[in-house]
Amino acid sequence: MKTLKAFLFITLGLYLAACQSQPNHSNYYPEWYINEGLLPLASYEVLGLGEGKSLAEARAIAKEMIAQTLVSKVDSSFERVSTDEVSKSEAKLKITSQLALQNLTTLKQSQQDGVFFVALSFKNLDFAQRVKERLPLDTCQAEKQNTYLAKTPLFYKLNTALDCKKDFRLIRQNQAWYLANNQQLFILKSGEFEELFISSLNKNISLLAPKKLFREGEGFSLKVNATYPTSQGYVTLLNVYENGIVTLLQPSVKYQAGMQLPPVENQTEFEAGLLYEGQDTHDLYVAFLTPQPLDTSRFEYAHENLANSENAYKFDELLELMQKHTYTSLLVRTKAR
Repeated sequence: MKTLKAFLFITLGLYLAACQSQPNHSNYYPEWYINEGLLPLASYEVLGLGEGKSLAEARAIAKEMIAQTLVSKVDSSFERVSTDEVSKSEAKLKITSQLALQNLTTLKQSQQDGVFFVALSFKNLDFAQRVKERLPLDTCQAEKQNTYLAKTPLFYKLNTALDCKKDFRLIRQNQAWYLANNQQLFILKSGEFEELFISSLNKNISLLAPKKLFREGEGFSLKVNATYPTSQGYVTLLNVYENGIVTLLQPSVKYQAGMQLPPVENQTEFEAGLLYEGQDTHDLYVAFLTPQPLDTSRFEYAHENLANSENAYKFDELLELMQKHTYTSLLVRTKAR
């Protein structure tokens, strides 16, 4: 009997000790952290919450939450940093802690039992409004814009809102896309990045598809027409995925009247594919017409592991080529089955 009582006493003691060692949920987390309604968040703001062993770690997690909301479709590389889960997590924090997010405000931060908690908010304004808040526009000093970017819907809205043309460069940094003016960086949200994809006309070369909307898995070819005398040049074809990855489809080949890509003699077709399973997508085909073969050594052919390499995100480099050479672009959309 004594043995049983001793056993029950020890068991009860261990249970109580275990209960005491478990943090009380309501005491462990700040009330504002578990009840977002207590935070002063405006309807146009995106919330990011983070906790960590340091304030820097907590802020990085909060920024990651915001970044995933803004650019998850444009850049899924946050999920492909490493095959090892621990190092992946650390790498993701390193990347997101360096993201340049303007209009970022600290709503709350506190420390409890050695753990840091933080709530950040991001003003989810449209691109033009974010620029107006950051750039000095008291006097307009017009700047030369990239000829392709200047034609895009995003730049049309930007120029209209600012009533002043400012030079913006597309850049890739910390696994996200930005438009930069001097030292100011403006992150591009998914919808804003899509507004950089347009079909553009050129009097010297045209690129035609049998239609502008394909179903996943459909095969097709593109027709190339060039005018005299530039028709004596070379044609090069590249493809931009919806997330900014660029692939080489056709290295420089001598132009011929009635030309189609892939060449008829190859007896192959391009195939309309998806970037993310089950999700509609869009591609930008860019054809160059140059007097000499174009150096495309910076671009890769499409392959299975291409999306795992940050080096494949080269829409910015392609735009620089487009500024220097004669080109035409064609926007094509693909519907999921």
